Amino acid sequence: MDEVNRADTYAVIDVGTNNILCLIARKRNHQLAILHRASSISALGKNMQKGNLTHAAIYRTKVILNDYIDYIKFFTDNIIIIGTSCSREAKNINILSTWLSQKHGLHYHIISGEEEAYYNGLANIYEFKGHKRFLLFDVGGGSTEFTLISNNRIDKFQSIKLGIRRLQNKYGNSLNKKVQFIRQSLEQLELRSDILIGIGGTVTTLAAINHGLEKYDPNIVHKSNISAEALDIIIKRIRSLSHRQISRIIPFDPFRSDIITLGALIIKEIIDKQEAANFYVSDRGLQFGILQQEIKTLKKYLPDN
Repeated sequence: MDEVNRADTYAVIDVGTNNILCLIARKRNHQLAILHRASSISALGKNMQKGNLTHAAIYRTKVILNDYIDYIKFFTDNIIIIGTSCSREAKNINILSTWLSQKHGLHYHIISGEEEAYYNGLANIYEFKGHKRFLLFDVGGGSTEFTLISNNRIDKFQSIKLGIRRLQNKYGNSLNKKVQFIRQSLEQLELRSDILIGIGGTVTTLAAINHGLEKYDPNIVHKSNISAEALDIIIKRIRSLSHRQISRIIPFDPFRSDIITLGALIIKEIIDKQEAANFYVSDRGLQFGILQQEIKTLKKYLPDN
C-alpha cells in the first residue's frame, strides 16, 4: 500500500467487556471503504470481582491485541484503541494501558457510556433512512447503550449498567435473579420508540441464527429484521441446547455459546418494555461512528497527539 493510501487509512480497535473488534477502513470524501473486519472474544470482564480484571483475562486481551496490531501495521500506522464498560470500571486497567504504551506506543482511550452511545448514533444515523425516529440499543458485556435518532439527528442517549458479563459475574447460574436485575435496570430507561434497532454481537448472532447462516455474512445480517415471535422461538431453542450444541449453530463465533442465551433474554426484555413487534439489526457499531468524524478530529486519538 502506498504512503498516500496509508495516510488515508485508519484502524479502530474496540476493546469491549466481552469482544475485541477490529475495523480497518480507508476514509476519503466522507466515505468509508472497509478493508478488513475481525472479531475475537477476549472475555476481558469475565470473573471480574471487586473491580479487578483477572490475569487470565488481561493475558487473553494482550494476545488478541498483539495479533490485531501486527496485522494492522501492514495497512496503516493510524491506530485508534477504544476501551468501554469494564475498562471504565476496572481498578487495574492500567496494566493494559501501560502495556499498550510501552510495547506498541499506543494510547488507550477509555470512553464514557454516553460517548459510546453517541458514536453508535453516528454509525447508524443514515443507515435506516426509512424511519424518521428510532431507538438504537447496544447490549454489551458490561453496559447497554441507547441512542434516540429523530429526523436524522442524534436526539438523546443513555447508558445503563446492564451487561451480559456483569450479570454472569454477579448472579452466576441464578436465572431468576438475572431477569429481575434486567427488569429493574430497564426501569432507568427514559427513551422510547416503537422502532428498535439493535447493535452488537448478540443481535448480529441472533440474526445469523434466524437466517440459518453457517458463515457470518454482514450483507445478510445488516438491516435484517427479527420479530418478537421469532426471538421467542430462538430463545426457546437455544435454552434447550448445551453450549457445545449452541456452538454448532454459530460456527462463525462458537465462543459466544456461553452468553448468547442471556444476551437474547436482555433483548427480549428491551423489546417487551418498548412494546415493539420486532427489531432491526445493525452491523455498524461505535468503530464506524468514530470513523465518521473529520480527519482533524480523529487525530486526537492517534499516538503523536
